Amino acid sequence: MDIRTLSYALSNDIGLLAFAIAGSYKAINRKLDILGVAVLGFATALGGGITRDILANRPPAAFSGYNDILFAFAGVIIAILLYKITKKDISQSIVIKMSDAVGLAAFTVTGAVIAYNADFNIAGIILLAASTAVGGGLISDVLTNKIPMVLAEDFYATCSIIGAVWFYVLTVLGVNEDVNMSTTFFVVLILRSAAVGMNWHLPKV
Repeated sequence: MDIRTLSYALSNDIGLLAFAIAGSYKAINRKLDILGVAVLGFATALGGGITRDILANRPPAAFSGYNDILFAFAGVIIAILLYKITKKDISQSIVIKMSDAVGLAAFTVTGAVIAYNADFNIAGIILLAASTAVGGGLISDVLTNKIPMVLAEDFYATCSIIGAVWFYVLTVLGVNEDVNMSTTFFVVLILRSAAVGMNWHLPKV
């Protein structure tokens, strides 16, 4: 495994953990039982990737190996243990938010690459990139009867959309694939980190 592959695998795993923890805390805050916590944790961590693979007409990666399942499971366990120990919701802590930003960036790149390899146009690339990055959170919000966070607050899904457009433009310009993927990752990561640090929000109508 080369260093680039290793770095994206690590980013993906960090994102899975962060998403699973965030989803589990949604369930804990809603006072769901342990099954509900597990369902929301897994849905948040894996839902985006499953949605992406269905749209791309390919077997869901979450069901073809054990890595994603294990990291999602670990996130659920970590969330439960941390809540039992601290009795506090840490899903909004800076550590979780920055880990989430890494996952958002990695999943955006994954979705964009899969869409491009499936010969999707720019609309399809944006759709798959964004659905991979934020689909799990959207699913968990719907399951808990909330207006999805990505539609109502924070500068979040927009980072993924901008990253997908960036990826498409560099692809059209014939930029090297490694450079394209790396810069797309950092564009999304920097935008999301800035949004967290400076509390960016889109204007409301």
